[in-house]
Amino acid sequence: MTARGLLLDVGVVLFKSAWEIADDYERLRGLPAGTVVGRGPLDPEGDDRWRRYLEGEATEREYWLDFAARAQANGAPLDGHPTLMRAMFQTPGIEAIRPEAIDLVKRSMAAGKSLGILTNELMDFQGREWVEAQEWFPWFPVLIDSTELGMRKPAPEPYLIAIEQMGLPASDIIFIDDNPTYVAGGQAVGLTSLLLDVNDPAAAFDEAARLLGLTD
Repeated sequence: MTARGLLLDVGVVLFKSAWEIADDYERLRGLPAGTVVGRGPLDPEGDDRWRRYLEGEATEREYWLDFAARAQANGAPLDGHPTLMRAMFQTPGIEAIRPEAIDLVKRSMAAGKSLGILTNELMDFQGREWVEAQEWFPWFPVLIDSTELGMRKPAPEPYLIAIEQMGLPASDIIFIDDNPTYVAGGQAVGLTSLLLDVNDPAAAFDEAARLLGLTD
């Protein structure tokens, strides 16, 4: 059966990861290389915090808060923003959106697929005013964010609310996330869940396109 809905995480999926834009951010802000410390799975041996996260010694949120704190301690400016994530992703010249994601979303819209976002921290990290001003915001009639919901993936409630609002059976929805725990959470409620590997992001989008019937 061809799937009829696409549900996306934001960080690392709809957006590139902070690891991928860090070099450009440093260059654009005139910062020394290495000001933003850590490249996660792009350089696991060089990121001790990432290894601690993988070993269960820190949560994903703790990893990113520490990632920001270390960069700020090294002199990364906030440029008037409340968080480093906003400063990085909203720096003029940063290409934050993952082009493979936008391509899949546009093809899905053209084919009449239902679209949604399921994220843990979009509004917290980027701010609702900025999010609502983005070109892609109206493309997603469903946007579930634990920042405002009060429940985080992988708890079942955010997934179930997204499924209900998309108005489709869970098995009819393709869900893409970069976190294996969150992918498992989607699978647990019946979503067809795909893991995005930041080292090969195109693979997940290609598989989603196939399941959505968007390939020739």
